[in-house]
Amino acid sequence: MTHTDTRSSTARFTRMLTMWILLLASVRPVLYSGDLPGRLGGPGRAATAEGGRTGGFGEAGIPPAGLATRDSVSELADPNGPVALVDPFIGVRDEESNCVIGPQLPFGSINPSPQTPMGSHDGYSPSQPIRGFGQLHATGTGWGKYGQVFVSPQVGLAVGETDHDSPKRDEIARAYEYAVLLSRYNIRVEVTPSFHSAIYRFTFPASDSSNLLVDLTHNIPVDIATNIGGKVSAGEIAIDTSGPVSVKGRGTYSGGFGEGDYEVFFCAEFNKNPLGCGTWSNGKTEAGRLSSVILKPDDRVGAYLTYSTREGDEVLMKVAVSFKSVGQAARWLRSEIPDWDFEKVRTSAIKAWNRELGKIEFKGGPDSLQRIFTTAMYHSMLMPRNRTGDMKGFPDTMPLWDDQYAVWDTWRTVYPLMALINPAMVEGNVNSFIGRFRVNGKVRDSFIAGKDMEEEQGGNDVDNIIADAHAKGIPGINWEDAYEVVKHDADHERRAGSGDSTAVKADTGAYLRMGWLPAGIMSCSKTLEYAYNDYCVAGMAKSLGRPADYRRYRSRSEQWRQLWNPDEASDGFRGFIAPRNADGSRIMIDPKNSWGSWKSYFYEGSSWSYSYFVPHEFSKLVDLCGGKVKYCTRLGYALSHGLIDYWNEPSSLTIHSFLYAGRPDLAALWVRRLMNTGYSLKGGPGNDDSGAMSSWFVFAAIGFFPNAGQNLYYLHGPSFSEVTIHLQEGKTIRVIGLNASEKNIYVQSLKVNGEKWDRPFITHTELKKGAVLEFVMGDRSSGWGK
Repeated sequence: MTHTDTRSSTARFTRMLTMWILLLASVRPVLYSGDLPGRLGGPGRAATAEGGRTGGFGEAGIPPAGLATRDSVSELADPNGPVALVDPFIGVRDEESNCVIGPQLPFGSINPSPQTPMGSHDGYSPSQPIRGFGQLHATGTGWGKYGQVFVSPQVGLAVGETDHDSPKRDEIARAYEYAVLLSRYNIRVEVTPSFHSAIYRFTFPASDSSNLLVDLTHNIPVDIATNIGGKVSAGEIAIDTSGPVSVKGRGTYSGGFGEGDYEVFFCAEFNKNPLGCGTWSNGKTEAGRLSSVILKPDDRVGAYLTYSTREGDEVLMKVAVSFKSVGQAARWLRSEIPDWDFEKVRTSAIKAWNRELGKIEFKGGPDSLQRIFTTAMYHSMLMPRNRTGDMKGFPDTMPLWDDQYAVWDTWRTVYPLMALINPAMVEGNVNSFIGRFRVNGKVRDSFIAGKDMEEEQGGNDVDNIIADAHAKGIPGINWEDAYEVVKHDADHERRAGSGDSTAVKADTGAYLRMGWLPAGIMSCSKTLEYAYNDYCVAGMAKSLGRPADYRRYRSRSEQWRQLWNPDEASDGFRGFIAPRNADGSRIMIDPKNSWGSWKSYFYEGSSWSYSYFVPHEFSKLVDLCGGKVKYCTRLGYALSHGLIDYWNEPSSLTIHSFLYAGRPDLAALWVRRLMNTGYSLKGGPGNDDSGAMSSWFVFAAIGFFPNAGQNLYYLHGPSFSEVTIHLQEGKTIRVIGLNASEKNIYVQSLKVNGEKWDRPFITHTELKKGAVLEFVMGDRSSGWGK
């Protein structure tokens, strides 16, 4: 759960919480013809006509590897294709998942969306009137950001922040468009996105005072979720009337999750010249004045255009956002949306989503399952965002993936899902980590608006993403360079947490010496995560021929056992992870206590939850708990009595540990229970956490689940009668669920490629060449896999 302690008191911490270039190439041909940089160390080349590309990833006209090539251009453009099953209201109706309702392209930079009073961290509440439309958002997070380049269409002129809210009706939200009628003004608003830009269509009533406002100051931390420290320290906005009228500007902002100031630049163009225009500052409008500047923090400044409209007149606005410069925003606008064809941009967005969502096809299951599943896929492809060539301080030719919000959430399920259906996204992110390390000398867990956040929520979890990519053979990565990143982390970055002034000051170097952290801020949870980081790095070291590193990191990965206290007890069960002092003496705690964020001794969780986080040593954990029978009794009790916060990422793999106790049937039972109780057409179990919860559901429904960082999946059986996963080079994984239904949740038997399969796990190596998994499902537990 990406959040801090401020939100821990609500909803169990609000839930007790290419692409790089290939994906971009897969989207870009249908969006724009401008050039974008290629792989790390070399420039890309311009995209060609629809469906083709040149340079970097193949010959012109050949679809990028990993894309479904079975569909025609007309099928991709079909709004009744896979994209029709995406319901962006899921994760919005519940007002807890914090999903953004507005559209974007897969991993796109811009995310236009309505904003409302009481909109929380995503900026929008379905029960509130619409205040306007921002172009940047963070989705599914428990600590907000962005909301800039705020646009408000009006009849009359009201520039005050709270003066132009409008009730709404006829609201439509799709993956590729958002539309609504602002009933206060009788203005219809429609928006559809390109990659860094979007086009709006405003349909006005008859009026001599139809206005479009562009507010430079407004943003979510300052105006919507006001408890997250927002500030606007500088900026300027200007209207250019020398040709077709445009509005350009820049602002310096802070607040929300992440650290430091960041700049947002924009360029907006309009298809009609206005009757008049002007700017305002702190509520005072000045007709004819073409610029306004923020002179002191949080000055309210903006610009407006006034039109005389007849009933049904349309005014179109194209807007692009950049993190680099106004000039770059203008270039994105020209290259991505060169004309005023709203439907063309909309169709391109439909194609992009049908292409990506079509990588997993399914048959069977109720309509609700199909909609939740497809929307979960959609939510898994929004963040992080590919901002290659659009960030100050980084070379344009370096892959740069931003809004890692944070990898503590996403390494477990988002990246493993993309390793199957979009390896170019993983390739781009790992190369981005390498590039960031070269530029900054560090790669932190959270990287937002081009800024590393110094404090990490858990371990150095970029190591797990890199190790997962290495274990699965993701192409296009220099593994020696990648190993340099993870080795640096293993040797220098396994540090104690900070932030709780009431805790004993931590010994930051203790883990490097001993393999565990003495009692202090997040000392137990960080020790467990560092242990798994070390295991992942050890695997890479072994594969790359570094035996000394392998022995060192592998040995250290076992030292989490030093925090296992066999005498700690709770509800009749003994043995839990618990803190120790530097002298080795133990500290007794209540294993049920959830410690909050950035505090002692666990981050966002209790010992009950974290005592199961040993993804590399489940068999040892079973032994420590007293053997297989006792382990199953204990874990079943914990799940039944709500002692494990399964809707926080450290517990995402816990259910599958039943397999190590010989009970894959219990894993299947609890996977299905959690699917049914945690997910609905309203939303998921609390914050979606940049798609982490959604991608959990995707794996749960298709029938196998990754142990991220390893070449391993656990098998529990599908919810669909058939699933086809499209891999690279035309290969597929077919998962057949004979008799699969809401009642038939237990695996009775399995064949892989026609051969009997009794193991409750399978490797990526066995899947990536293409495979057919034939499950026979039933309504009773069987002896399969035991």
